[in-house]
Amino acid sequence: MMKQKRSRTPSFDLLSAYDWFIPGWIDFMWMGIMLGVGIVLSAVASVSLAKAGFAPIYIQTISYPLLFIPAMMLASSQSRRNVFRIEPKPVDRPEQWKALPALLAVVGMLGLAFLLDPLNYVMPEPSADIKAAMEILAGGPIFVSLLCTAVFAPFFEEWLFRGIVLRGLLGKLKPVWAILLSAVVFGLFHMNLWQAIPAALMGLLLGYVYWKTGSLKLTMLMHCANNTLSVLLMHLHGTDANDTMYDLIPNKFLYGGLIAAAAVLLVGAVLYFYKKGANLPATES
Repeated sequence: MMKQKRSRTPSFDLLSAYDWFIPGWIDFMWMGIMLGVGIVLSAVASVSLAKAGFAPIYIQTISYPLLFIPAMMLASSQSRRNVFRIEPKPVDRPEQWKALPALLAVVGMLGLAFLLDPLNYVMPEPSADIKAAMEILAGGPIFVSLLCTAVFAPFFEEWLFRGIVLRGLLGKLKPVWAILLSAVVFGLFHMNLWQAIPAALMGLLLGYVYWKTGSLKLTMLMHCANNTLSVLLMHLHGTDANDTMYDLIPNKFLYGGLIAAAAVLLVGAVLYFYKKGANLPATES
C-alpha cells in the first residue's frame, strides 16, 4: 500500500507569511527577547566587519537587518504553527494599495515632517553619537544611504511596529491606546531623545493610517518618503544633525507659509483616511 503524502504548509508571500501570528502579551515578551538577540548579532557583525576594514556605511547596511532577523524567524515559525488553528488577520491588505491613498499618505507624512521641524529649536543638541551616525549616512555613497535608510528601515520597522505590534495591540486595547502605545514603543526603539520624539509623533500618523487601511505597504511608503527626503537633504545640501528646514529656508515669512501649508496637507490627509478608511478589524483577545 502506498503511503499518503502529508499535506504541506501553504506557501506564503513575503508579508502574508505572518498572517497567522497575532501576538499576545507573552508573544510580545518573546519578540523583545528576539530583538535583544538581534542586537547582539548586529553588534558582533559590526565589530567583525570593522576589523575586516569595511567602511562604516557598509557595516551599518549589513548589520541593521540582523536586528530584526531573529524576531522575524520567531514570528514566521509561530505563524506556520497556527495556520490551521486560527483565522488569519492579514498583515497587509493589498486592496487598499491604490494611487490616491498612496499619494495622500505620502503628502500627509511629508507635511508632518515639516511641522516637526520647529522641534529642533527646543530639543537639546544631538549627542556626538547621533552626529557621527548622521555623518556616516551623509558621507557614504548616496545609493547605499538610501538602501539602508529608505529601504531597509521602512520595511523592517513597519513590519515590526505596525504589522506585528500595532496589529496585535488592536485586539487588546481601544484603537487610540493601541496606536499611542505602538508609537511610544516605536520612539523608544530609536534609543535617543533626538530621534525618539519625532519618531513617536510620526508613529501616531503611521499607526492611524495602518488602522484605517490595514495596508502595510502604505506605511512603508510613508516611512520611505520621510527617510528619502532626509537622506537627499543631507547629501545634496550638506545638512547635518543640527540643521533644520529653517536653515535651508531663512526667509521667516516663507518658512511660516510652508508650515501653514504643511498643516493643511496633514489635516487633509487625515480627514481623507477618516472618511475613506475601513478600520483594521479587531483581532481576538
